Amino acid sequence: MICKQEQKYIELERETIKNEKYIYDIGLAILRPILAFLVVMTHCYDYNGQIGKWRKIIKKTNRFRYHVQIFFIISFYFSHKTLTSLNYKKLFERIQRLCIPYFLWPIIFFLLNKLLLIFSIAKKEIKLNNLKNQLLYVSGDMNMDILWFQWNLILITILFIIIIFIFRKKSNFIFTLINIPVFIYQYNEKNFDYFSKYNGHKRLVFGRILEMIPYAIIGFLISSSNIINFFKKQKLKTIIFCICLIYFLLNYQIFKDLEGHGYPGFKIYFISICIFIIFEMFPSEKIQNKTFITIIKQITGYTAGIYYIHSKLTEYISNYNIFIKKKTLKGCVIIYLICYLISFVGNLIFGKKKLRHLFI
Repeated sequence: MICKQEQKYIELERETIKNEKYIYDIGLAILRPILAFLVVMTHCYDYNGQIGKWRKIIKKTNRFRYHVQIFFIISFYFSHKTLTSLNYKKLFERIQRLCIPYFLWPIIFFLLNKLLLIFSIAKKEIKLNNLKNQLLYVSGDMNMDILWFQWNLILITILFIIIIFIFRKKSNFIFTLINIPVFIYQYNEKNFDYFSKYNGHKRLVFGRILEMIPYAIIGFLISSSNIINFFKKQKLKTIIFCICLIYFLLNYQIFKDLEGHGYPGFKIYFISICIFIIFEMFPSEKIQNKTFITIIKQITGYTAGIYYIHSKLTEYISNYNIFIKKKTLKGCVIIYLICYLISFVGNLIFGKKKLRHLFI
């Protein structure tokens, strides 16, 4: 099996070469909304206000902060074929798909801010200079610093294209070598020290490049090695091993804790990979009912839109809902559902047009 990506947008599918059937990856499809909800919780949930066992679990699991790393793994796992094809049309479409939400959402919220100021819903005016800084380096003045992820994704994708173009079949070896200095600069904390001199938002955007590269590389290498098929032959053993490894990493000081910009070190690196593999062990090939797949796609298909708009939505409606204002779990569910509805309607409106990438 190899990963299958449609020309216009990523579909969680694989191609069976023998009979040319497509297998929708249900496991990773289910994982995506879970990760999206954890993103919402990261920004909209009061972790510090918790007590008892729940507080201990939150502390032990580092507030469940494995979402963006796994999103990076998934992204490069499914883009392997496009990147290695060196098909300029497909590569341009991928860059375009990444750039559309990065550039258009800030512009949309900039214009929306002007309208909401009239009704006193917006708390402060977003100026043209704020928009410029947002588009250049994800300045937090617009409260859209979550787009650091998209900024890193675009940059690292371009880096991958350049390396693959230069080294061709040796690119996997080059990517493996790149991981060595990347982790060295994480563990000697030079990456942290160097970018700490920037202000908060620039520090996170630039400082996280070296922290995200290993996740992009491992997603790409997992896809190119086809090792998932080997793991699927030993599903139970693979899942047990991953669970045990996660347990030891969470409960024992196997790796040194690092100062970083959010996602440094081997601990969260291996936990993220294990979570990805566990969900990838889902027996998708045995559950390919068209009706069921359609339902799964509808439920899980708008995680991108939820990611892009949840922070701004929270900013605008927090004063109108007590659960959101107090940053409760119920408030996070409300935010998630509203973002999902907006993304669903937006996708219906734009259909097959390129602007659908604002939501999927």
